[in-house]
Amino acid sequence: MKILVLGISGRTGKLVAAEALKRGYKVAGIARNPESVSIEGAEIIKGTPVDYDTVRKAIGGCDAVVSVLNTFNQSEGLFRKINSPLNVMTVSMKNLVRAMNDIRIRRVVVMTALGVGDSAKEVPAFFRFLVRISNIKYAYMDHDGQEKVLEESQLDWTVVRPVMLNDKSENISVLHNLKGVGKLKPAISRNAVANFMLDCIEKSLFVNQKPGISNAW
Repeated sequence: MKILVLGISGRTGKLVAAEALKRGYKVAGIARNPESVSIEGAEIIKGTPVDYDTVRKAIGGCDAVVSVLNTFNQSEGLFRKINSPLNVMTVSMKNLVRAMNDIRIRRVVVMTALGVGDSAKEVPAFFRFLVRISNIKYAYMDHDGQEKVLEESQLDWTVVRPVMLNDKSENISVLHNLKGVGKLKPAISRNAVANFMLDCIEKSLFVNQKPGISNAW
């Protein structure tokens, strides 16, 4: 199997690519500076997913797609100025859906966040307030946009909504809920997210569903 990983240069994307390669997949990705993506064995196409031709080139020969795109780096401050367009993920998802239809592949697993769209009620009131007053709101609006693009498509999509991410890579345990049914813990490792998303592809889990996920312990 060959997969395209959108967001391959990010912290979660690198883990998705590394785990996919470990499982015997072939992996392709897109990066503005391919030389900066040090993932041995991955095929990196120069460009950006907001350009349709780049997406169409990168997806050639692939069987499925994992997207962990994000526009907001929380470590740089909740109120920092955002210099990139505010609809990067939505535009990229439109390009991806078009390219997948062109080459007739159907399976895509996309990471957004718990609190996006109809899951807003599942996060604490203080966090909802923080989203409203900080620049995180732009990422959540864009995540909501890409979710809607997927819902309107005819693809076999899964939207994965993790709680707060951390780098405790040894913890790959996962709890999940659907439509708020099921209790989650407050955090999840990026490595657990990566493994869960690949499991969704391998086992055809949660097709046309939006599971929230956290670590189990």
